[in-house]
Amino acid sequence: MHDDVLTDGVGVNHILEMVGGDNARRSLNALSADGRLSIIGLLGAMEISFPVLPFMRNRIVVQGISIGHRRSFERMNQAIEALGIKPVIDKVYGFDDVPEAFGHLEKGPFGKIIIAVT
Repeated sequence: MHDDVLTDGVGVNHILEMVGGDNARRSLNALSADGRLSIIGLLGAMEISFPVLPFMRNRIVVQGISIGHRRSFERMNQAIEALGIKPVIDKVYGFDDVPEAFGHLEKGPFGKIIIAVT
């Protein structure tokens, strides 16, 4: 299905890009004005080439997100479990209440905002 059909021609606000190359260009074209493209990995090409005009016209933000290695992730999880660390949860919303959850997030929650999907 074409992006314009899925979003009524508006585009999407945030894309998590994991492929790179030509797929990143398609992601760029699917963004709405003030959209954000977060690059969280590259399964394809190691270089990304974009036309400049969509960035300027739509005020698009491209953000690279780096992660640590698996050993650090495993050690962090072991420490969380050993110390009994629990997240502070401000409120749990049902999936049908996603707009309210985003409204709560904009106000600045005290803890985590959870969206239950089951």
